Amino acid sequence: MDILKKLRIKDKVVDIDLAELEYESGNRIENLPDWTKKITAALALIWAIFQIYTGIMGLFPALIQRAITLSFGLALCFICFKFKKSDDSKVKIYDWICVFMAFSIPLYIIRTFDTLVTRGGNPTNLDIALGIVLVVLVIEATRRCVGLPLVIVALVFLGYAFWGPYMPTLIGHRGYDLHRIAAQMFLTAEGIFGTPMAVMTTFVFAFIVFGCFLEVTGGAKLFIDLAFALTGRFAGGPAKTAVVASGLLGTISGSSLANVVTTGSFTIPLMKSCGYKASFAGGVEASASSAGQIMPPVMGAAAFIMSEMTGIPYLSICLSAAIPALLYYVSVMLSVDLEARRTNLKTVSEDEIPPLWGTTKRCLPLLLPIVTLIGLLVVGYTPLKAALYSTIVMIVGSFFSKETRMSKERFYEALTKSSYNSISVCVACAVCGIVTGVITLTGIGLKLSDLILQLSGGNLLYTLLLTMVASIILGMGLPTTAKYIVLSSIAAPALVKLGVPLIGAHLFILYFGVIAEVTPPVALTSYAGAAIAKAPGVETSLQGLKISIGAFFIPFMFCYYPSLLFINTSLSGMLSGLFSSFIGLTCLSSASIGYFFGPMKIWIRMVMFIGVILVIHPSPVTDIAGVAIILGVFTYQKFWNAKRPMATA
Repeated sequence: MDILKKLRIKDKVVDIDLAELEYESGNRIENLPDWTKKITAALALIWAIFQIYTGIMGLFPALIQRAITLSFGLALCFICFKFKKSDDSKVKIYDWICVFMAFSIPLYIIRTFDTLVTRGGNPTNLDIALGIVLVVLVIEATRRCVGLPLVIVALVFLGYAFWGPYMPTLIGHRGYDLHRIAAQMFLTAEGIFGTPMAVMTTFVFAFIVFGCFLEVTGGAKLFIDLAFALTGRFAGGPAKTAVVASGLLGTISGSSLANVVTTGSFTIPLMKSCGYKASFAGGVEASASSAGQIMPPVMGAAAFIMSEMTGIPYLSICLSAAIPALLYYVSVMLSVDLEARRTNLKTVSEDEIPPLWGTTKRCLPLLLPIVTLIGLLVVGYTPLKAALYSTIVMIVGSFFSKETRMSKERFYEALTKSSYNSISVCVACAVCGIVTGVITLTGIGLKLSDLILQLSGGNLLYTLLLTMVASIILGMGLPTTAKYIVLSSIAAPALVKLGVPLIGAHLFILYFGVIAEVTPPVALTSYAGAAIAKAPGVETSLQGLKISIGAFFIPFMFCYYPSLLFINTSLSGMLSGLFSSFIGLTCLSSASIGYFFGPMKIWIRMVMFIGVILVIHPSPVTDIAGVAIILGVFTYQKFWNAKRPMATA
């Protein structure tokens, strides 16, 4: 009997817990009155159809397209998310006023579009008034569905735009009045309707549609079965199933939380049933799922914004991100394997593992659209059209299997779910437009970049460490997209000036933005894993930190070894980078878990950490030293210490 079927009763308990967690966060979509729920579903359906239609048939002028997209995102936010968490589920009159104002803005832009374009930098009083209203709506929507930290960041940047003359000389500027700031946010391509919203309007929504159609056709369950068939018979098989399943889903889902909920509802109970601690099971799932935002070809919204901000083709970003993402999964798999051996966990019995060939055949109809997506990107299609055409291939392919067949109900569910899943991303992109608008208006990005260089003394390692710390601090509550946009404008120029390739600088920032979702103190994905595992949130996030520790090492490696990003690639450079990375990840994972070929004392773990520091520097001498450390620890444990009981610390 398939062990996954045994867990369905537990899955229902998990679903209830997650629904309660979602309700407590202010999302009332499941508890709306029936008539309001019908209006909400209609808006969600219209939004999805609008985005798909314009994606295939052609977009409206940029300002109109982005304004319509934002209006749907804001309207659904004010309906689906409560003003206060303590409010009941009824949509209040002030919510409906916000919905009306959200739709009035694109109507105004459509009606006055010609004059808006011709009058350029001479806005009317009505333009300014609507600009102020839009900023207020975006900030309130952000508070409701993204969180207070991002609101604080936006308000700090707006305050900086006003009070520039009162700032220290190093970051001061002449200051701007309300009229100028409102115009910047509302009427230019460098404000709310700037690059982040452009990416949301085109690429991001299309890939969310792709992921939702894959989900409703049963793709997640099939991928989990395939991962279980591949890894179930090995030591720590259930945890390795979580890693592989999250990797497969990560190729098409850029959402860490979505991955945790989708795969974790199966894999976390499975891990617990085989002897893993609840907190470790939740940490494994959080660590593996977070890599969805660094795993090509989708990589989440930040990768699309990266393409727009750097001018690097999206396919090139995917290619550069491939080896680091695989190295991250290798590091997580190493941690899982070492923990399984350290605790001598039991394996899953052979009769509970689904057959590999039969499971692979079941997955073929849903693997085809992923192959199509990659193929279309390779031959030069835009990510927008590649995602939409691959979705069509998925719908057609679903009819070849009764298990995946697309019914009317599934089709409707996929469209509406696409819109619901896009709300928070859309709002986050809008508020990031406020941040980028201020950065462009004041020039603060270049000033802070120069400050970073001064603090680091022009030393690359110190600059990387400063950027890492800034990423982790900003990671305390900000979505990955917001963290990336802020830091790419501030820290990336400093890294590039010191010789880091442009794509390497931006991926460095992205990595630490992603890992902040696993590590304390905020650790959103770890808390989602903890909710499923019924484990303490802080303990789960600490386990996630221990398992995903390789993510702190890999960004330094590809900055020092650009061959890992397929930049200035030579066979010797690539092999050297891979060899050093594997040595470093082995040292880091074993030191973190406290096990290599046997339990490790504290002093041995410290020696392994030294090995990590050595291999970061690109030199044959340090590589040889790292190998010597691994061989020394292996020899010590294998021949002198293998049979001696010792504390694992």
